Amino acid sequence: MRRIIAFLLGMVLWISAAAAQADDFLLGVEPEPSEITPAFRSEEHPEHGEGCFWCTPMNLEDEAAVWKMLTSPITVAQAKNKAKFLDDQMRQTVLYAEPDEKSEKIGMVTGQSQGLHVLEEQGKWTKVETYSTSFHDSKVKNWNGFVTGWIQTNKLKTVEVNQHYGIIIDKLTQRLYLFVDGHLETSLAISTGLYNKKQPYNESRSGEYLLIYYRKGDLPDGNMHCLYPIRFNGGDYLHEVPHTRLADGTKKYTAYENKLGSRASHGCIRVQRLKNAQGYNMYELFQLLKNRSDERYPKMVIWEDYEGRQVKIPDDNTPLYYNPNKGTMYHSVANCPGVKKSNLPLTAFTYGELEDDTFRKLTLCPNCQPSPRKSVLEEINREHLDASPGEVMSYHNK
Repeated sequence: MRRIIAFLLGMVLWISAAAAQADDFLLGVEPEPSEITPAFRSEEHPEHGEGCFWCTPMNLEDEAAVWKMLTSPITVAQAKNKAKFLDDQMRQTVLYAEPDEKSEKIGMVTGQSQGLHVLEEQGKWTKVETYSTSFHDSKVKNWNGFVTGWIQTNKLKTVEVNQHYGIIIDKLTQRLYLFVDGHLETSLAISTGLYNKKQPYNESRSGEYLLIYYRKGDLPDGNMHCLYPIRFNGGDYLHEVPHTRLADGTKKYTAYENKLGSRASHGCIRVQRLKNAQGYNMYELFQLLKNRSDERYPKMVIWEDYEGRQVKIPDDNTPLYYNPNKGTMYHSVANCPGVKKSNLPLTAFTYGELEDDTFRKLTLCPNCQPSPRKSVLEEINREHLDASPGEVMSYHNK
């Protein structure tokens, strides 16, 4: 009788999982729906404009609003007059406190790829909002600060964006969400920047960007090597999780791969290399975007993990899977691509059972990237009740 009950329970979980995947897929980690927008710190109180990044709530469940935002035009700046296009993306220009070059310099803007929220035009000057993208050698030391300032009107231009692809990077969930033709296609684990007291500029700058430059080959950084790099903000790239090279030429990913799902980089966005349940990884993403049929640049937005934002904690009945034959990981799908075919399909259990003796020592699968344990998600939510970890300056100035 017990075997029959266990079998029936397994079938119910399998059918539920299959239905969930047919309708959509397991994101692993996703944010709770929220009315908080990227203009959370704005003193201008801008109205919710349709398609406006700054005014669109950080809510993945409203696909229509998110897609409208990802495919709406973006306003960018020319950092230096007559500079070549790709050269200008490596340059920055200044935001001023007043419409006057003699006024205080309050923020930095990267040329060609960084989006600005236009608030008011006064002839030769335009008032804008954005996140300051200061680097270690920038004229203004304002790291990821939300700023409202003035820029010369003749530096601004509005650019149409790709209408097939769009990307959301969420610092709260440490996930990349790929949208294709209006729908959320897949999710990949990432690491955004991890700042410290000596290097506050390591925090990935939030905001709205164009994915302009697709670099060939390797992107070296000390003893780290990063494949499939796409530049979005000066020296910041979207790229595969780094590896080091052993004497025999072997690539070793372990040290960096184990940190996916948490802050770990120097400002770039590291993306998982192992294929997820939908067959995506950084390599597939690079190929998809680089070989796009719509030549307009895709938009990528980075959501700030503002106070009050929360991650979803899965229902206890959410199906998970494991290999009862000495398996060491738990999975989000019964046919995880990271498991030997001889061990498939995996055996079902539930999220609520993760702390039971049978499953307590299982680790999260780096391929299908299921949701972390409830205690991990609860800690993220506790931290964000009254703190915004990505706001570097409040911590740096202490």
